[in-house]
Amino acid sequence: MNIRTLFLSLFLLLNVNSPAWADKHSGVTLVSTELMSGLLEKTKSGVEGIYPDFFAQAARKADVTLNYRIVPWSRAVLETEKSKEYLLFPLTRTTEREERFTWLAKLWEVPICFLSVTQPINSFEEARRLEGIMVWRGSSHQQKLVELGFGNLIAFDDPRLVKRVVKKRKNVAWYSPCNEALSLFGSFNAEHAIIIGKVVDNEEVWLAGGHNYLSTDERQRFLNAVSELAPEGTLRRRILIEGR
Repeated sequence: MNIRTLFLSLFLLLNVNSPAWADKHSGVTLVSTELMSGLLEKTKSGVEGIYPDFFAQAARKADVTLNYRIVPWSRAVLETEKSKEYLLFPLTRTTEREERFTWLAKLWEVPICFLSVTQPINSFEEARRLEGIMVWRGSSHQQKLVELGFGNLIAFDDPRLVKRVVKKRKNVAWYSPCNEALSLFGSFNAEHAIIIGKVVDNEEVWLAGGHNYLSTDERQRFLNAVSELAPEGTLRRRILIEGR
């Protein structure tokens, strides 16, 4: 092999294996955690649920391949914030998060309620008198109540904690998307009827990248497809109907 041929081979090898080349052909990586109400479940064959079905529709429209990274929520948020590639969902758009993320595609607007087993909790003022309020750890729901000065929060990572707390302490509520209640307690065969209070807030849920998110042709095609499909309301209707 002469010198010219050697340099040409090295040039091709380096370019084929370079991050830029790999990035253009690596598909789109979606990051989240397992979600209740049939939204997202990690299975032996991959991921299943309303969100994966919706994103699969967008991927077909955009002609891209999807990869999923399913980890605990706090880790999903941290990893995406530092990444140039990951797309995180479902992330609520808040003032505190505004500069930390790149807001790429709005998915839907989520009604938020207090869920209880003894009496309806229809306002933040009523919730302040409770013994405890359960929230997902690291969630926008926890942040919202902290900002409002709530000191009776019970943060959790495992949804099974909700059942245990409700069984032992009746004067509690869960601050959550309204649609999550029935499917969660139904899956636990809970002996208590779930009372869904009035809607006390609405949150915009987005597909987001980190602060230094780097766009590629594949990712942009996918985001365009998501932005075209989301306003049609298919995702919202499925979540509200199937989450009952």
